[in-house]
Amino acid sequence: MKKLFILTLAVIALGTSAFADTNKKTKYNGASHFSSTFTGVQEVSWSADEKFEKASFLENGIKKEVFYTHDGELIGSTKTYAFDKLPKAALQTITTKYTYPEFQLEDCIEFTNSVGETSYFISMEKANQKLVLEISEAGQVSIFSKENK
Repeated sequence: MKKLFILTLAVIALGTSAFADTNKKTKYNGASHFSSTFTGVQEVSWSADEKFEKASFLENGIKKEVFYTHDGELIGSTKTYAFDKLPKAALQTITTKYTYPEFQLEDCIEFTNSVGETSYFISMEKANQKLVLEISEAGQVSIFSKENK
């Protein structure tokens, strides 16, 4: 269940660059952890929804996001990731099964959870469908979500 929650956050990060702050908070509970962990970052912005808090920022020119519970516990972080840096087995599967121009790459992110486990998510679109694939560190590819447009 916790894995599903964390993976859902990653997918949300793929399709959303900012959230409306529905709680109208002026203080974020994850800010203390964030400021002690991420020093020297630029363009920090905070947002929240009913499920979590998110800090978006640039670190060394790379767009990153860190997710926290409303109690300030780290959920995980995402960063943009180069498609060609995915595990070789995944690249082979994706380029064989989801060929261009039928499928067009939208986003590619690396998700690292609070215990340091990493997975990758890519979103792709074709004429009538949006597809999000989950890739393990070993290169196993699975469909995380499929949505008709």
